[in-house]
Amino acid sequence: MKTNKLMMRLLSGALIALGFTSCEDMEDEYGSPSRDFQVKGVVTDEAGNPIENIRVIIRNAWDNTPNPYADDTVYTDKGGAFANEMTGTVGIDKQKVYFDDVDGEANGGLFQSDSTNIADMEATLVEEGHGSWYQGKYEFEVQKKLKKKEGVSK
Repeated sequence: MKTNKLMMRLLSGALIALGFTSCEDMEDEYGSPSRDFQVKGVVTDEAGNPIENIRVIIRNAWDNTPNPYADDTVYTDKGGAFANEMTGTVGIDKQKVYFDDVDGEANGGLFQSDSTNIADMEATLVEEGHGSWYQGKYEFEVQKKLKKKEGVSK
């Protein structure tokens, strides 16, 4: 009997440490808080000319390792514009937008890769959340100027 009480106390302590508590006064819900977000913008060279076919990837800010299962990739159009919509359960401020020239000199020269933290962009609330797990839709906009690679003419 003493062993059972000790075991129950140990298990209860472990569950509390893991964050399991009673939810008597809350609605039953399943899932994680989520929000939709759109990152959009225009990529230009230093003279302000739009650059087509720049790869734009949104990844975790702490890891630029390519991940074909998690990377969300779009490319700029003829006007240098891009838009990427995502749903996330992690903080938006933990994401980073990476810009890479992947077509060589085809669109005005070779450009240096660059990145921008989403936390450094201004957020606009586009759609209110419903007070539950869904926290709304946010829009982030960036104007990115890429520098030409040194020693490359054109």
